[in-house]
Amino acid sequence: SSTDGMRFASLAKASGAKVSAYCDQSDFPGNQGFPSKETIKGELSRLGKELGPDDCFVFFFAGHGDRSKDKEGDEQDGFDEELCFVEPDGSYNPMRDDDISRILQNDFKAGTRILFITDCCHCGTVCDLGRGEFQARPIVHMGAVTDAQLAKDTGSGGAFTSSLVATIESTLQQSKTVFSVAFVYNECFSAHSGKFKDQDFQLEVTPGCDPDTFQWPLVPPAGWSVKTALNTDYESIRKSKKSLLDWCSC
Repeated sequence: SSTDGMRFASLAKASGAKVSAYCDQSDFPGNQGFPSKETIKGELSRLGKELGPDDCFVFFFAGHGDRSKDKEGDEQDGFDEELCFVEPDGSYNPMRDDDISRILQNDFKAGTRILFITDCCHCGTVCDLGRGEFQARPIVHMGAVTDAQLAKDTGSGGAFTSSLVATIESTLQQSKTVFSVAFVYNECFSAHSGKFKDQDFQLEVTPGCDPDTFQWPLVPPAGWSVKTALNTDYESIRKSKKSLLDWCSC
């Protein structure tokens, strides 16, 4: 959702990152255009060719995810995972896991650190990082759910994005400024994943990549915070008519 996008953009900007935002809502702050599949693929390809071994690229997607029958015969479960994109006229044109893995493999330099974050349904292996061609590449994907699960929404943002930014906020409160992607994932999973029914946060890495040595790239100044549904009293939300356990974004 645009709410999740704004929260993650806030985190990235506060951390000193250069942010490029594409949203289907024209009033989104800093919006650079409509996020069609070809627009996003083109931007990924351009950045991949520009960035080098000293750079870190972070991609954040909040929206809808889906599955479709595997077209290339490379999926054990028989399904391709896909990020849902549409054209300006509303026609469906998704970005499949095969599209994403090809861009990461062919357009990004081997030494560039890449962190993908997806908050949508069916996104667990949407980057297809298990391919042997990615051996030891520093690429990590954090996803809201397994390939078979639906992502929950709190009513004011995605459960996963809300949990992720809450984890960064709580880590800062511990006076930590250097920590790994694995640390963030483990803290986020242990503190929040169990709050949401049938939603298991996922960590996908390339063969040979150690997420404990992949430094988390977005660290805002001490005191940074963002308001989410998780900042409110959890028990009161659980007892409300629409609990966090039951909301679904799909």
